[in-house]
Amino acid sequence: MTIFVLGVRDSGKSALAEKLAQSIGGGRKYYLATMKVSDEESRERVIRHRRQREGCGFITIEKEYGISETLNLMDDPEDSTVLLECVANLVGNEMHDDPDRSALIGPGTSGYQRFADEVAEDIRYLSGNVGNMIVVSNSYGIGDGYD
Repeated sequence: MTIFVLGVRDSGKSALAEKLAQSIGGGRKYYLATMKVSDEESRERVIRHRRQREGCGFITIEKEYGISETLNLMDDPEDSTVLLECVANLVGNEMHDDPDRSALIGPGTSGYQRFADEVAEDIRYLSGNVGNMIVVSNSYGIGDGYD
């Protein structure tokens, strides 16, 4: 089963995703954290999220990009639940920090399409190889300058 949780910043989507992960039976619970800690605000967010899931039994894997590699870090992934937090961070990290992925982006839209296809394929691959997956992402309104 794959569940997608989408919401604006500070809307409670992380807490909801964690409750969903807890409600799904069986296996280990992995929290796949993709946030790159780059300033005090992001450091505080990470600390708040760690506190929020204390005592919930999550095994945290911090991976800013290349998430399909995390399968090698999991015991019995087919019987596990993975909470991927968050796709928006993952995409930004892949775009700016992963030299293999960022090289795909060039002039025109075809590079962006290949980039998007590869990131989506990593998420699908991970989802297809674990028991359950909960995917969290931010939504952005047009007023935020995103299309």
